[in-house]
Amino acid sequence: MASEFILVKKLLIPEPNQVVDLTEAQELKYKEVDILKEEFFLEPGQFVLGSTFETIQTANNILTILDGRSTVAILGLTTHITASIIDGTLGMPQSAVLEIKNVGNFKVRLKFKDPIAMMLFAELRDPVMQKPQSQYSANADTVSPPNLNFKTGSDK
Repeated sequence: MASEFILVKKLLIPEPNQVVDLTEAQELKYKEVDILKEEFFLEPGQFVLGSTFETIQTANNILTILDGRSTVAILGLTTHITASIIDGTLGMPQSAVLEIKNVGNFKVRLKFKDPIAMMLFAELRDPVMQKPQSQYSANADTVSPPNLNFKTGSDK
């Protein structure tokens, strides 16, 4: 089964020239843009974080996969870089973080509720046994930046 998902109203633009160490806890800096209040054009080569407007909660035998839409991809937009399996949908409703990058040649205007991605649902033969983790916000009105302070399995 597949379902269309739309873009939330806020985006996070990473501030330039930050150094990230994946083994160190740190807070990264982002500029928040409310695309209901100001126009936003994603420039060629630019990367932003967004989120799905919809939240989902699944049973532990359902795998949730985020995928881009073909029209969006043909324009050169990716909606996720490599994280296509959506974790954390077992315990409470979650929105999916969108890693949006413009690899095309067009400036692309991003607007609230743009149809940006699809979610695929597949039934698993065996349920997921991993406990839910609260690494990211479940609020569909915000976007969650990378949580480099979180250690897998440490919150439950």
